[in-house]
Amino acid sequence: MISHRLTLEYTLHPGWLAPFVEGIASGTAMARHCKSCAGTSFPPLRVCLCGETAGEWVELSGIAHIHFRTSGQDGDFGLVQFDGATTKTTLRLIDIADEDTRGVIAAPKNNLPMLCLTSLPSGRAK
Repeated sequence: MISHRLTLEYTLHPGWLAPFVEGIASGTAMARHCKSCAGTSFPPLRVCLCGETAGEWVELSGIAHIHFRTSGQDGDFGLVQFDGATTKTTLRLIDIADEDTRGVIAAPKNNLPMLCLTSLPSGRAK
């Protein structure tokens, strides 16, 4: 057996998901709003659950309701639904107390392209 390290460098183009990917990089939740059934999917769906492909990009408020949460070696995660969205997604939870049921998008850390949820600042409605 011969051991050899292989390094690959490549660029993935986001295509139709460009607004979503740019939103993740800037800490914004960009969703897809269906022109047929008025559903709003986050993460975005190319083909809506109703079968429609026509849609438009909308920015969500960034506030989400936590439906389920779990903790593990890699941190805390939750199944969340953003205000204005009709679908749910899984996000990392950062500094959210166990009793909190809502959170807001946290700024990306270490330039990683991921969205996280953190506790609502004081003064924001829970």
